[in-house]
Amino acid sequence: MRKYVLSCILLCCAISISAQHNWRPMQYIRPPYLHVGDTVAICNASNRAYPDKIEPGIRVLESWGLTVVRATNLYSADGRYGGTEEERASELQRMMDSPNIKAIFMARGGYGASQLLDRLSFSRMRRHPKWVIGFSDATALHIALNNTGIESIHGPMMSTLGNQEESGAALHSALFNEGYDNITIETNENCVKGKARGRLVGGNLSLIYSEQGTPYNLNMDNAILFIEETDEYSYSIDRMLTNLKLSGKLDKLRGIVIGAFVRTKQDPGDPTAQEVLTKRLNHLGIPVMYGAPCGHVRKNLPLILGSEVTLEVNDSEATLRFVDR
Repeated sequence: MRKYVLSCILLCCAISISAQHNWRPMQYIRPPYLHVGDTVAICNASNRAYPDKIEPGIRVLESWGLTVVRATNLYSADGRYGGTEEERASELQRMMDSPNIKAIFMARGGYGASQLLDRLSFSRMRRHPKWVIGFSDATALHIALNNTGIESIHGPMMSTLGNQEESGAALHSALFNEGYDNITIETNENCVKGKARGRLVGGNLSLIYSEQGTPYNLNMDNAILFIEETDEYSYSIDRMLTNLKLSGKLDKLRGIVIGAFVRTKQDPGDPTAQEVLTKRLNHLGIPVMYGAPCGHVRKNLPLILGSEVTLEVNDSEATLRFVDR
């Protein structure tokens, strides 16, 4: 009897841990598309923002016919951050809970969004979903949303939208449901040919790595993983990918999309970032697309994270397609 009780306790603990760390909802929720006249919000969850970097992006949103509201902490400062943790979390929560706000755009990246995760509730977002848009440090929010079953957009934020005309046009098309359905590049020597279908997840590699072992550990089961990075040494990239390998994450993927890896460095004698990527990812037996124009680059095309996609890499082209757009 004691063994039976102990087994039940252990089983319940295992189910609880699995639910906390790897819970996957049966169906992902797509927020409603935007329309002219909708109200959207600008949130700063990360580093301090400055008007000359943010206001040009806001003017782009207004040119789309959107009404823009600004977080009260948008230009606040608490050391390197755009306000205290309490201020940043409170404003983001208010925006997520407001039925009048149809989308939330991140002001900028840097660091700080992960600090807010355990202060936030996403329950109302499942009942009344809205788009959350950003990249870099916003990956922490994308992970939490995607694990909760809500699609979000990895794409330009206010600090970059003002000088990214092509990326901005693609973002407008994605948000207003105007036929944005694929990203296609020429196949290059690093790509691995093949076909796959699954949920698109991911973002900045450092953020994915930093959430490992927490309740916000990215669920990669049967997924197409997107990663991008900036300003990292190649050995650091290797450390992060090795972590994903040792944790079994890479073995559960159906495909990989590599975005921009820019301003990477290596110590004397070390392999380049590209050599690390191909060594760690090209032997998995799944298609790999290298060079998607997404991440810390001027052409930063939007990715609808959490959505169903197909990935096809052939002799001439590599295409990521959003199949249900």
